[in-house]
Amino acid sequence: MFINNPTDREYITDSSTTMEMTEKKDVRRLYRERRNRMTSDQTAVLSAQICENILNSQLFASVRFLYAYYPLGNEADIRAVVREAWRCGKRVAFPKVFGDEMRYFEVSGFDQFSAGTFGVMEPWENRPVDWRSGMETLVLTPGVAFDFYGNRMGFGKGYYDRHFSAEHDCLMLGVAYGLQMAKRLPVGEFDVPLSLIVTEEQLTEV
Repeated sequence: MFINNPTDREYITDSSTTMEMTEKKDVRRLYRERRNRMTSDQTAVLSAQICENILNSQLFASVRFLYAYYPLGNEADIRAVVREAWRCGKRVAFPKVFGDEMRYFEVSGFDQFSAGTFGVMEPWENRPVDWRSGMETLVLTPGVAFDFYGNRMGFGKGYYDRHFSAEHDCLMLGVAYGLQMAKRLPVGEFDVPLSLIVTEEQLTEV
């Protein structure tokens, strides 16, 4: 489902969380704390709703290539989307970190992973890919905080921003719980904007 006027919906109401604070580290800490307070049951329920919104969209039906991520901690779990992508014959790749850069490797099952950097499950390295097929390539993008202007705040390492620079024209879909949505995030010079946002309530173009 697409909502054409996403800014009509307010996720943040308490004045202590307004985006008047400009230090990214403060914003990042605030939203990490919000997400970390979620229970495993909450994570499971909301992740299922997020997956449903992706799978029921024309967006998912139309893409051929999927850049996914393996959830860490209580990040939104999008593995149901990955399973359905494989079932539908779509090609799926996951990221692996090498120093300051991130590369993607295609996998065809969850048995093709091992523990890697920061404890994240990373794909085996036998099938490197660099898909740049524009509207046919969807990037499921995790993060700490998001807004409806297409801005995303990650963990501060810059892996996604460096990898998906201006030379890529893939569809960038931010994957978030509603509690991760801000009115407006501080933006850096090298931050790569998102194309869409999905939460447990809706999938929205930005």
